[in-house]
Amino acid sequence: MKFIKSIYRLTFTLIISMTVNVYAQENDVTLSKYQSHSMLEYYTLNHSNQAWEKDQFYLYFSPQENISGEEFNTMKNEVNDWVNHWKALEQKNNRSITKKLFTKTRQKFLKRYKECSTFSTLLEDGKYDCLSGTLLYAHIFQELGYDYSIHQNNSHVYIIVEDPYLGTTLIESTDVYGYVIGKNNIKKRIEGYEKRLENSLLYSRYGMNLTETLSIKDVAGLQYYNLAVASYRANDLYEAKLSLYKASIITDSPRIEYFNFYLEESNNLVSAMR
Repeated sequence: MKFIKSIYRLTFTLIISMTVNVYAQENDVTLSKYQSHSMLEYYTLNHSNQAWEKDQFYLYFSPQENISGEEFNTMKNEVNDWVNHWKALEQKNNRSITKKLFTKTRQKFLKRYKECSTFSTLLEDGKYDCLSGTLLYAHIFQELGYDYSIHQNNSHVYIIVEDPYLGTTLIESTDVYGYVIGKNNIKKRIEGYEKRLENSLLYSRYGMNLTETLSIKDVAGLQYYNLAVASYRANDLYEAKLSLYKASIITDSPRIEYFNFYLEESNNLVSAMR
């Protein structure tokens, strides 16, 4: 019923409104209205490829509950204005802007670290984690046309970007010193990430030692994985499993399967104790 109550408060942009007619025409609905927290999420997850091609921000903001059209446009415009600022600055310079971009973006957007934060909460009040922070930086580098890749291990996400002037550069969104250049420095930083296995629940439980390269779309989808973790910590197994299912619509990261198995075990344990 949450969806029904919230739909009357949603005033989406014209392109979203036009897609409402599509819902009735297509029978391959993946997610029901009652499993959705907004009209944006309902559209995006049931037409994920189409939504991604139209506007990547649909998926960036899809996890935000009850998002309105005004909120959507305000946050999107803020990011676009920031990207355009750096495009203009890059055109005026014949040297690297990557370090300045890293520092100024942290100062403007990343105010307080909070686990399981989404892209929208980052923009609304500055709460971020390595996933949402990485999504912001990846989007900026993508729009600037930089060659970059996103990497994830058990407990961390970071970016390797090819700076046009300085070469390979590592960007870690959660560290004020997360701008790293030099082959040996980057190697040491990555080795440090890989030693954090003892902090990983899925490693201690199942031996999951994950190293994967992600697309920006994967990162956007893994916001739902983070929401699943948050729901699990709040003892809401149903919402945790639903968020994992939503994540699986967007990305096939192995961590989804591992965590889903853990939730099944937890649910069986709870049932056995009743």
